Amino acid sequence: MKKILLTLVAVVLVAATATANVKMPSIFTDGMVLQQKTSAPVWGFADPGEKITVSNTWDNKTVSTEAASDGTWKVKVSTPSFGGPYALIIKGKNTIYINNVMIGEVWFASGQSNMEMPMGGWDDAPVMNGPADIAASLNNDIRVFMVKRALSFKEEADFGGAWKTASPQNTPDFGATCYYFAKKLNAELGVPVGIINSSWGGTPVESWIPQEFIKDVPEYSQVVKNIVVGAPILEQRNEWFSKKQSFPLNAISDLGDGDCAKPDFNDSKWHSMNVPELWEKVGELSSFNGVIWFRKTIKITSAMAGKDLVIELGTIDDIDETYFNGEPIGRTKNYRADRVYTVPGEKVKAGKAVIAVRVTDTGGGGGFYGKSLKLKYYTRDKEKSAVSLAGSWKYLPVAEFQGGKLYKFDVPTMEFYQRPNSPIELSSWTATCLYNAMVAPCAGYAMAGAIWYQGEANVGDAEEYSRTFPLMIKSWREKWGQGEFPFYFVQIAPFDYGNSPSMEIREAQRVSLSVKNSGMASTMDIGNNINIHPANKVDVGNRLALWAFKNVYGKDVVCSGPLFKNQEIKGKEIYLSFDYADGLNAKGGTLKNFEIAGKDGKYYPATAVIEGNRVKVSSDKVSAPVSVRYLWSNCVDKVTLFNGAGLPASSFQSTKCW
Repeated sequence: MKKILLTLVAVVLVAATATANVKMPSIFTDGMVLQQKTSAPVWGFADPGEKITVSNTWDNKTVSTEAASDGTWKVKVSTPSFGGPYALIIKGKNTIYINNVMIGEVWFASGQSNMEMPMGGWDDAPVMNGPADIAASLNNDIRVFMVKRALSFKEEADFGGAWKTASPQNTPDFGATCYYFAKKLNAELGVPVGIINSSWGGTPVESWIPQEFIKDVPEYSQVVKNIVVGAPILEQRNEWFSKKQSFPLNAISDLGDGDCAKPDFNDSKWHSMNVPELWEKVGELSSFNGVIWFRKTIKITSAMAGKDLVIELGTIDDIDETYFNGEPIGRTKNYRADRVYTVPGEKVKAGKAVIAVRVTDTGGGGGFYGKSLKLKYYTRDKEKSAVSLAGSWKYLPVAEFQGGKLYKFDVPTMEFYQRPNSPIELSSWTATCLYNAMVAPCAGYAMAGAIWYQGEANVGDAEEYSRTFPLMIKSWREKWGQGEFPFYFVQIAPFDYGNSPSMEIREAQRVSLSVKNSGMASTMDIGNNINIHPANKVDVGNRLALWAFKNVYGKDVVCSGPLFKNQEIKGKEIYLSFDYADGLNAKGGTLKNFEIAGKDGKYYPATAVIEGNRVKVSSDKVSAPVSVRYLWSNCVDKVTLFNGAGLPASSFQSTKCW
C-alpha cells in the first residue's frame, strides 16, 4: 500500500508542476537504475540560487545544495548494495518523485548499427533466436534506456529516451548486443542491470568525440572551427525548425505527398542531380536525412508499347517506393538490394512516361548509389537494347529527420528550398555532433563501465582510427570524471567491403588494447560475409560480459581469445606468441589463413602449426621472413585458431600495417 500511495502522490505532483522551477533530465526518471556502492551524481535544473534537497528511501538521508547562476545543480548520493525498488525525492519550490528506482550495475553502451540493432531485428537482418528470447524476456531487473537519435553543434543538457524494463512488449526495441550483455550479467551476478544505449547506425568514431579533444586532430580542426563560426546561423536554423510542426517517425508513410508520383505533376522548378550519386554529395543535401522524391521523364517507343517493361534502378539507400506514370510498381527496404521492377505490358504506352521514386533514408548515405550501368529500362525481349536511366533526375525533399523528429515540407511551395542553409555539414557524420547530443547529457552518470561496437563506418581510414578511437576513450573518461573506467569493445566482424580493407580497422582496434583498462571481443568466427549485421548477438554480448566478469567482478574466467603478443624469427620460420593462449588449438585440425612475408612485403600462403602455446609459421617461398598475418582479408571462410576456452583469435599482422 505504501508503494501505491507513493506512486499516486508522484503522479499528482509531477502533473501539478509542469511549469515548475525544478526539472530533471530524462535519465533521472521512473524506472532508472543507479550504480551500487558508490557516490552517484544526481543533477537537474532550477532557478538560480534555489535551494534543492535530494532524499531517498533506501537510507532516508538528505543532501542539499543551491542552483548555480546558470540554473544547474548537482549533488552526490551514497548508494547501497543492489536492491529496490526505491524512490528519489527532489525538492525545490516544487517536489518531484522518481519512483521504481533500482540499485545495481550500470553500463553505458554506444556505437553504430551493430550496437543499435534491436532485438526485433531488421527486415534484412534478423537476430538469431530473437523471437524466442523476446518472448521469454520478462525481467524487472533488466532495464534499458534507449537514447533517441539526435545531433547538435553544442553540448546539450538533456536527450530523449526513457527507462524500460525487459518484457515481450519492450525488449524488441532494445539493442540486441547490450540486451544479451545485460542478461548475462544479471544471470551471473544476480543483481539489477541498467544499460544506457546511445547508438546510431552508420556513424564514424569522430562524431562521438567532444569538441575540445578532436579540435587538435588535423583531419577535423577545420570542422571544429566551422562549427564555432557557424554557431549563430545554426541557432537560426534550429529556430526555424522549432516553429514547424514535428511528427513521429512512423508518420513517414502519410506525408500527403502522393501527387509527386503523378505523370502530369509540374516539377519544372525542382532542382536536378546526376544519379547514381549519394545525395550527400550535393551541397544543399550534405546533411540531409529524410524523404526525397526523384522524377525522370523517359520515352517509350512504339516498339516498346504493349510489352512488359523492366525498370532497373540499381541499389538505393535505404527505402524506395517506385511509380510508373503514377502507379506503384515496387518497394524495397534493403540498401544492398538491386531494384528490378516490371511494368505490365498493358500499362506501357508509346510516348512520354514518368518514373517517380520516393526515397527514404534515416542516416548515413542516401539515394541512388549503385553502378551507372545498372540504371536502365528495356522490354524483356530486348535487354541488349536497354536505355540508360543514369544522368539528370529532378528531385524534391518532402520531409526531414532533424533532431530525432520528422518535419514535413510543403510540396506546392517547395518549402525545403526555403529552409535556412547550414553553414557546415551537420549530420551524424559531423565530428562532435553525436557526442554533443547523445553522450554529453549523461556524462558523469555513475556506472561500472562502457561497451562499444563500432568501426564499420571508418573502414578505409585505419591509421586515423588508430588515433581517434583511443582519443575517444580518453575524452569520455575525462568527461565522466570517474577515472579510467572499464571500456570494452567489439572488433568488427568479417564482411565484404569491396576494395576497402576492413582488416586494417580490425588491426587498429586490436592495437587500441594498449589503452589501459580496455578489452576486445573478437567476432571473427560469428560474422557474415554478405551481411554487415551478423545475426549472432548472443555471443557478442556474452564475450563482452567475459571482460567484465574477469576485470570488474573478479570471476575466474578466460575473457579473450588468443591475442598476438610478439614474434621470434628463427631462420626461415617465425614463432608467434599470444596472450590468452592456454589450450591453443586448431579447430578442424589444421591452421588456415596464415601468410608470411619477407622484406619485400609480399605475402604468401604459409604453413602454420601449433607448438605448445606458440604458432610456428613458414613458407618455401620466403627464405628470410619478417612478418606474419592471419585472417587478413575482408571476408573470412575458415577461422581455425582458438584457445582452450573456445574463443577465437583476433586477426592480426605482426608488423605495423600503416
